[in-house]
Amino acid sequence: MTAAAGPDATRLSEAFRHCAAIARESARDQWLGALFAPARSRDGLLALACFDHEIRQAKFRARDANLAAIRLAWWREAALGARDAGGSPAALAFGATIDAFALPPEAIEAMLDARLTEIAPPLPFTLSEFERYAGESEGARLRLAARIASGGPDLDAARAHEPAGAALALVGMLAALPARAGAAPTLFPVDVVERHGGAAGDLDGRRGAEAVVAAVADLIALARDRLLEAERRLKASPAAILPAFVPLGALRLDLDRLALNAARPFEPFVAASALRRQWAIWRWTRRF
Repeated sequence: MTAAAGPDATRLSEAFRHCAAIARESARDQWLGALFAPARSRDGLLALACFDHEIRQAKFRARDANLAAIRLAWWREAALGARDAGGSPAALAFGATIDAFALPPEAIEAMLDARLTEIAPPLPFTLSEFERYAGESEGARLRLAARIASGGPDLDAARAHEPAGAALALVGMLAALPARAGAAPTLFPVDVVERHGGAAGDLDGRRGAEAVVAAVADLIALARDRLLEAERRLKASPAAILPAFVPLGALRLDLDRLALNAARPFEPFVAASALRRQWAIWRWTRRF
């Protein structure tokens, strides 16, 4: 992305540098994906990664759910042009990205709606609800990233973002389960636990009951299936969108670690090192 010379261009350049730093620190797999993209798309991908990080953090930076919802409302207005970005470099850079790549507002709205779901999920929260949430969170982000990577047009005709988003969301939920169970909405599909004779209280009580262990195994298997389907669709897709899907490259490392710990689902999840993830991503990209 380029801009005319002047104070506004300098401010925008600084905003993109800010986004790159945030992405490298807090969304490293997405940051690596941007490195595989053409130069014209890198700033936009990093701005999207930074925006995603900021709205994910809204619930942690507020004292209660109402204040978190207000933060998200601010981001909604800033991203969709209803208010000035003010002093937020992330909002400034993402706004410029929306304009440069003609990003569809409904996908941005979906990302924000997903964050509201994390704060107050519908009850009972079933697998069907989780799939809707996955489409709004990771799926919508991947849809936007694919458009940025391709320079603006929607080249994801195979809709690889749908199974890819489901796989990423499932892994994220399972990895966060030890920290959230009993203290915050887990987004764990309660009907999967009930299918094995358990109940939601088994999650809230952090009981590693047989039903919870079996449900975790089911969801790990589902994530693997969604990952395989995403890769199948990507092989039939234009190479231009591949940088958007680079975070899938390290997903098997996460799935293998979750599987090893499946019998102890409330023990803290320890991700692979940055170097191992980077190596896995590089090898993954060579398959396409």
